[in-house]
Amino acid sequence: MNYLITLREFVVNNFTITLKSVEKNNYKFYNSYLFYLFKIIPFFLIKFLFTLTKIRYIYLVDNIYFSNYGDFRITPVLLNVQVFNETNDYKRDITENIKNYNGTVPLWYITENEKLNNFQRIQFKYFSKGKMENKTFNLIEINNKLLYEIF
Repeated sequence: MNYLITLREFVVNNFTITLKSVEKNNYKFYNSYLFYLFKIIPFFLIKFLFTLTKIRYIYLVDNIYFSNYGDFRITPVLLNVQVFNETNDYKRDITENIKNYNGTVPLWYITENEKLNNFQRIQFKYFSKGKMENKTFNLIEINNKLLYEIF
């Protein structure tokens, strides 16, 4: 039975991963159909080549986005995430969407992928260290930060 679990993990971690973004020297290439060509190559080879060439990447596995932009960190429990436009007359709740991103994914990718370019502010309500917190940020100012860096 453990062999079946090991086989599933090998297949999922090497052949069902979808590359979503590649960045080298501040040149970002993301959400391209060309990335589907990488599915025929086992992911551990792609990961090895990208690590050698210092290319940063974002990938999707089991409907969760991961990246190699930073060290793995645990983010607080997100209770509510909303974005607001400049005049605060329109807001959008993205709580369910943002739960699909690992803490190492940069906010610029979340902004592009969730089509949040028309929004100016983002508000997080989260539970951390035994208490509820509420923080609001300007999306343009924190766009280059990783998700775990803003808490």
